[in-house]
Amino acid sequence: MKKIRVKLALFLVSLMFISSIFSFFVSIFFNNSSIRNELKLDEEAIAISILELGNKTDLSIDDIVNITSNFMYDVRIVEDINSLDITTKELKKIQDHEIVFLSREAFPVATTMLMLDDSYVKISLHPNNNIFKIVSSRVSITLFSYVIIGAFLIALLGQRAVKPILKLTSATKEVAKGNFDIQLASTSDDEIGQLTKNFNKMTRELKSIEYLRKDFINSVSHEFKTPIASIQGFAKLLQNGNLSDDEKQEYTNIIVEETARLSKLSSNILKLSKLENQELIDIKAAFSLDEQIRKSILLLEHEWSKKNIDFDIELDEVKYQGDEELLQQVWINLLSNAIKFSNPNSSISIRLYQISSAVKIKISDTGIGMDEKTLIRIFEKFYQGDKAHSYDGNGLGLSLVKRILDLCGGSISVESKLHEGSTFTVELPII
Repeated sequence: MKKIRVKLALFLVSLMFISSIFSFFVSIFFNNSSIRNELKLDEEAIAISILELGNKTDLSIDDIVNITSNFMYDVRIVEDINSLDITTKELKKIQDHEIVFLSREAFPVATTMLMLDDSYVKISLHPNNNIFKIVSSRVSITLFSYVIIGAFLIALLGQRAVKPILKLTSATKEVAKGNFDIQLASTSDDEIGQLTKNFNKMTRELKSIEYLRKDFINSVSHEFKTPIASIQGFAKLLQNGNLSDDEKQEYTNIIVEETARLSKLSSNILKLSKLENQELIDIKAAFSLDEQIRKSILLLEHEWSKKNIDFDIELDEVKYQGDEELLQQVWINLLSNAIKFSNPNSSISIRLYQISSAVKIKISDTGIGMDEKTLIRIFEKFYQGDKAHSYDGNGLGLSLVKRILDLCGGSISVESKLHEGSTFTVELPII
């Protein structure tokens, strides 16, 4: 009973059985009139035989009744005509020696009356025969054969019907073990075929997620391991008493920088984790978007002043309603990246303008740019196009930016050419 093919077979056999029963009663309903006509013809034929035997032979009426009775019809003499349910009109016809078929709608009455000499003769089905049994004798074998043959075919084809499900069951066990490389062949477009296609899609997505998870773990391990190893190494050097004051100062500065790097990495991971589990922005307030971008530039003055970078700024006055703190992180990250990858004595262009029901912000630099491979993966967590790690960073900034803009209902795109610079375009809806 636990196997689906057994349940399917039992269900279909039960369905056939029930439908056969209903078909039987429907047959009785629609064939009732035609069967009554057949009964009438048969009983009239018997009545004519009785009259001929009475007119052409010397047989007694009892002998005639015995001769004309058969396994299906009962012929007998009626002693009390008033005991029968007949009308005066019908009685008069009988007394005029007419053959009268008494058919009532009340199931299953069908009787023929006639007069032979002075006796009333009744021809009717035997008490154990009725229209129900007549129909049953005609269709029962057919219906029974239908159910038996149908059950045999279901049992024969059941295994084939559930074969794809058995394959899916086996495949899901493999997935449960961690095997995401499994793919099932799908040749049909029915529900099982669609299920198989969705299963294949699921395993591909799980495989991709598994790669991302492993890459995430490896990246986190690497990002934490490097500064920790650096701190440990320089701390051991500081334990050596034979260091000059300049060396001590240098090693101390490196430890401070590495701890700051760890702190920033931990903070970004926590922020990203929080944002990835957040579906809506709860805090919304109106603020000046252009003024926020100006403040973000001033906050980074220490970074761009060291490189002597100029800013080409054109900002329209835009009032925006949203989470001011989250959007501040967007501009800080984008501007910090633009400064980091710009060449000394270069410039950064910032544009802010409103179009219909949206606002666009473009931040362009003329720095090192990116190749096509980097552009594809730029928003992935911990991904860094700079494999040599010659630039400070941990590959989380743009992931944070992307997630914040997703929560705001906005979007971000990037255009870049290697050694020519990059342009990040942010679009935010105005509610």
